[in-house]
Amino acid sequence: VDPETDPKKSGLCSGVVVDDIGHVITNFHCVYNQNYIRLYYYDENDWQNYEVNVIGLDPLADLALLKVIGKEEPIPYLVFAEDVGKIKAGTDVFALGHPMGMAWTVTKGIISSTERYTRHPFIKAIQTDSAINKGNSGGPLMNMRGEIVGINSLIISKISENAGVGLAIRGDIVKKSFESMLVTGRVDRPAVGIMIMPLAQSKQRNKIIKEFPKLKPEFIPNTFGVFVRPDENLPKGLKKFDTIIGVNGEMINDGLQFSNELYKYKIGETITLTIVRKRRYLKVDVPLKIFPVDADKMYSKIQKPILPKPVQPEKKP
Repeated sequence: VDPETDPKKSGLCSGVVVDDIGHVITNFHCVYNQNYIRLYYYDENDWQNYEVNVIGLDPLADLALLKVIGKEEPIPYLVFAEDVGKIKAGTDVFALGHPMGMAWTVTKGIISSTERYTRHPFIKAIQTDSAINKGNSGGPLMNMRGEIVGINSLIISKISENAGVGLAIRGDIVKKSFESMLVTGRVDRPAVGIMIMPLAQSKQRNKIIKEFPKLKPEFIPNTFGVFVRPDENLPKGLKKFDTIIGVNGEMINDGLQFSNELYKYKIGETITLTIVRKRRYLKVDVPLKIFPVDADKMYSKIQKPILPKPVQPEKKP
């Protein structure tokens, strides 16, 4: 299966063995709503197919962890690149998988960016021009040493085929997800429990004024930050129409920076938000809860990747 195909249909995906026990990482969308999964190894001495148990799911990152049933021989595996957080654009990489059903295919390219994200800013992704097509999903993106720097996940194309823009879940995100799935079978991430709107430009502020006409315009700060939408279940201390501009003393300008700061902390920890409320600067302590993920809503229909929009400079009159 692929992000742009019907998840109820069968298809060919890829995966990668990540430890000496033989655990396999692949994409969540490769196992979502699949009742019959079989695994084949890239091994000229082993032509069997194997049953697998799905022992871990991380739908937000589009990752799943499999355990193979009946494989007794030692299994070679790949390791994660230790320096994946420092990897730079222009680095040579290889994508392994089964594009268009053509099994065991390797394509070469470079890293175009290391700071993309897919379904949420928590999930950092690598952009590459290494050819990725349907069938590459779940396969490894490797550096020149054969180490994992990412897991192939999405293609961005108007024709649903390779256009030189592929996204792989970044290796450090995959490694953390793997470690969590191995222990608990799931991955929980921190959240404040609010819906936000950006305040980076005048047109965004004007959009808020138009949507909430009863709110006094002077109570909508003419500043960067994230605006708190009305909600019945806001955490104690926060109110609708607050504007968050800092997390534990670190100033934030937009939703991406807000997510990056939250990701530094654990569920259950209390953070201090700096806010603007009715033209006053305040600090509010808020406990972090589990970020809710509705996998059915995310994967039951065609999904387009969420990409950060560049901030355009405002035109001067």
